[in-house]
Amino acid sequence: MCPVIEPKRELADLHAHLTSSISPAVYWHLAHSGGHKLPKSDYHDFADYITLTDSHKLTLKEYLDQIYHPILNKLSSGSIAVEKAIYESLTGAYRTNNITLLELRTNPMKHNHDGMVDLDHIILSMLRGMEQALLEYPTLWAGIIFCLDRQYSIKTNEIIIEKAIKYHRRGIIGIDFANYDTGNFHFKDYIELIAKARSAGLKVTAHSGETDNTNDLWDCLSYATPDRIGHGIKAAYDPKLMQELVKQRVVLEICPLSNIMTKAVKDWSEIKHILQTLWENGVKFCINTDWPEIIKDAHLAKQIDFIAKNNILTQPQLDQTIKWGFQASFVNQHKESNLYL
Repeated sequence: MCPVIEPKRELADLHAHLTSSISPAVYWHLAHSGGHKLPKSDYHDFADYITLTDSHKLTLKEYLDQIYHPILNKLSSGSIAVEKAIYESLTGAYRTNNITLLELRTNPMKHNHDGMVDLDHIILSMLRGMEQALLEYPTLWAGIIFCLDRQYSIKTNEIIIEKAIKYHRRGIIGIDFANYDTGNFHFKDYIELIAKARSAGLKVTAHSGETDNTNDLWDCLSYATPDRIGHGIKAAYDPKLMQELVKQRVVLEICPLSNIMTKAVKDWSEIKHILQTLWENGVKFCINTDWPEIIKDAHLAKQIDFIAKNNILTQPQLDQTIKWGFQASFVNQHKESNLYL
């Protein structure tokens, strides 16, 4: 008698950055296709250099400043590179983890060679990569979120919002606020622009409460009124803030291993404390990758298995968070087709 094979669980990843969803092998190919000089001449040395592990941890700021922006964004810039990057990221996640719902977030201005490539060409290349992936895998649903940058001027971020509105019907599903603040960013400055994005049908999420104190989270809730918050782990240490998250029905996009590798939390024991505290206070959250290809063992299926086996969440709790992920997605899953037609 043949053994019964359990069907692979379908997963949703709502918080995955394009730049960190590209595998080292694809980066290596892009580098050599474009003739880019790399910090390491051997592939394995290069992969080790850009990958975070238990023995190679960097703070979020350190990784962004030393590797993410100057190396990885550069390699994935240009029409050809970014199209391949989107396609490989979406199809790879589906094949290896059975992620059937994936929201990739990115700042198109980080992939246009500092303005040397027309922004519309970059965006259309991203959409072509996504469309090709969706066409090949009809049970894969996906969308792209445009990241505003806390270090950009309001005028520059407004351009990104205008582009998100322009290409909304082609698969740009929302806006995000990302990168660390250098002291000049304030959510209250974006009230009108956020309202404009919402009126055009875009959803709103924001990085907040990852490494900073809860003041930023309060400002985010007050002025951005987001549908979701990226990370938000510091809320677990503020009972009133958790009450407000429940009141506003905001879902947190928790990225456990990313927070450990970037030293936002100490270890898995703190992750367990955070998740159980959020659960006990009625805060909805889902498990996501953030940087699935440049953190060792960060693939979503592996993280969920680890969480279950180590009783960080019980199986019923884990099942519920997966449901919350599908429910909180910005992707319209009720269309006849996964394509944007």
